[in-house]
Parts: sequence; C-alpha cells; structure tokens
Amino acid sequence: MSMRSTMVAGACLAVVMVTSVTSTRAQTLYLGGEAGWSHLGNQTSQAAGISTATSRFDAGFAAGARVGYEWGPWRFEEEYVYRRNGLDNINIGGANIAGVKGSRQSHAFMTNVLYDINMGWPVTPHIGAGIGAVNVIDRASAPGFGRFFDDSDWRLGYQAIGGVRYNMTPNLALDLDYRYLATTKATFRVPGNGTRYRSDYDTHNLMASLVYRFGPPAAPPPVAAPPLPMAGPVVQRRVFMVFFDWDKATITAEGMRVVQQAAGAYRSGAPVQIQVTGYADRSGSPGYNQRLSERRATAVAEALARTGVPRNDMMVSGRGENDNRVPTADGVREPQNRRVEIVFP
Repeated sequence: MSMRSTMVAGACLAVVMVTSVTSTRAQTLYLGGEAGWSHLGNQTSQAAGISTATSRFDAGFAAGARVGYEWGPWRFEEEYVYRRNGLDNINIGGANIAGVKGSRQSHAFMTNVLYDINMGWPVTPHIGAGIGAVNVIDRASAPGFGRFFDDSDWRLGYQAIGGVRYNMTPNLALDLDYRYLATTKATFRVPGNGTRYRSDYDTHNLMASLVYRFGPPAAPPPVAAPPLPMAGPVVQRRVFMVFFDWDKATITAEGMRVVQQAAGAYRSGAPVQIQVTGYADRSGSPGYNQRLSERRATAVAEALARTGVPRNDMMVSGRGENDNRVPTADGVREPQNRRVEIVFP
C-alpha cells in the first residue's frame, strides 16, 4: 500500500473513531470556515551527489474548513486547509538562480483535539493538537533551467494549536488561532532525470475562523408540574418551570406562557409566599453562573409582577450551577439546568 493510501486510510479511521466515541455524548455539532496568514521559513533540499538547495519563500495564505463536536470543554474536529507560499529565491551550491518562479503548497487533512479553558472571561482560551495526512507540492522554474522542481508527496503531518474563542451568540463563535503545521521530510523527483531530493515543510499560521454551532439538544417544553399532595387537607405545593436559552436571561414565548399559568394559579387562591429561584448549567464559571441565575430569577419575578402578583409576596434568589436538575460534568451545556422554578405556597 502506498504512503498516500496509508495516510488517507488512517485519517478516515480517526474520523470513525472520534465519531463513534463522541456521537452518544457530544453536546454540539459545529461547522466553520477559516482563513489567514501563513509563514514558511527557508527550506533546505538535499539530494545525493547534488549541491544543497535552499529555498526562500514569501508570506502566503491559508484557507480551509472544519467540522467537529463539542463535548463539554473538549472539541474533536476534522479539518482541511490549503496553504500556498510563493517562491522568492533559490540558492544552489552558493549561487542564486535569477528570475526564479514557483511555490510550495499543501493540502492538509487533519484530525484535531482541542480543550477550552473556561476562566469566566469574555473570551475562552484553548489549546490543542492534530495529526493527519498532508500533500506537499513543490514547484520552481527559471529562464534557462525550465521547470526544475515539479512534484508532490503525501506525508505524515502534525500541528500544535493555541488561541481564543469569542462567543458572539449561543450559536456563532469567532476563533483566533496560532497553528504550527509541519510534516515528516517529503521526497520529490526532479523532472526529466528522476533524481530524488528531500525537503522539510513547517509553517507558522495565524488563522481566523467563524464557527456555527448547530445547537445543543432542544430545550424541553415548559413544564407546569402537576399538584403534589401535601400533609394537609387544603395546602398544595405547585412548581412551575421556566426554561432559558444558553447564556440568556430573556424569557422566551413558551416561558412567558408558564409565567402566566403561575400568575393565574396565584390569583385563584389565597395570598401565599412564592419562591422564585434561578439556576444555570455548568458551562460557565461558578461566579458568572451565579449572576446569570440571579438575572433569570429577577426577570421572572418582574414578569410575575406585571401580571398582578405582588413583588412582596415573592422570595427571589439565584442558585447558580448548584442543584442541577440533570447532573452533568463541568462545562456541559444542559438545557434542563437553565431554569427558574416558581414554587408556591
């Protein structure tokens, strides 16, 4: 089996493994496009019995796409990126070749694993690494020499990743990354005489990526829990739940219907003390989640007041990421934990 077939098969196997591991537990599928600046340093080419050639390249560009899963703070993704750096100069055996033209290009198919470091900041830092198959293409020509480099080779590629993510909306995010991509030494043939030469390929890349999340599992429908019998002939405890979108304290249309149900239940009986308690999931820092839960509780209390429930008959508080309705690991977005409970009497 050729090197190219082996690497492509390995990359496909990695996709299957990542998908099988995460398909049952992944929280969010995402798709992103990326583009940026690519720097390729001086590359040395060596061939037996031939003078060493040093190629100098201009700054180039990179563009590609990626698809993946978010699983709590972890991200598993498949990425394709095309890179191109124009050839600026070639020195063979200490002599510069005049009028040289050409480029070094690559098609990289990578499997990446990234970890988001949630620190409660407006942006979330992340680190990661990747491995995959890279097709490296080397081309060069000059007057009097013709095309003296023109070949490609599939190699094992690896990369290190570091950057930050800014969540513009719950579904849309902007990534700014530094990515170092390198391969094992590529082997090329010189056109015409079949001479083989070997060369490195390592690039430094600054990338911007716009990512669309297809969303966590849909929030459950608003629930008005059935009356629960209490130890007494008259008093009944009732619970109404208002669910919220991720990182939001705005009451949805469905949530407002639950608020109206709770207000109607209040007005139909004797005045009682209502508990309005907000909660958050565990996808943010504890301090941020505490403030978010308080904002959610306040929003519901204000909505109840607008429907005629006296504010002094409400006990309003936030519990942050405590008392999860669905227990989860830290960093997991769980719709049923983003709620306000209206409990009375």
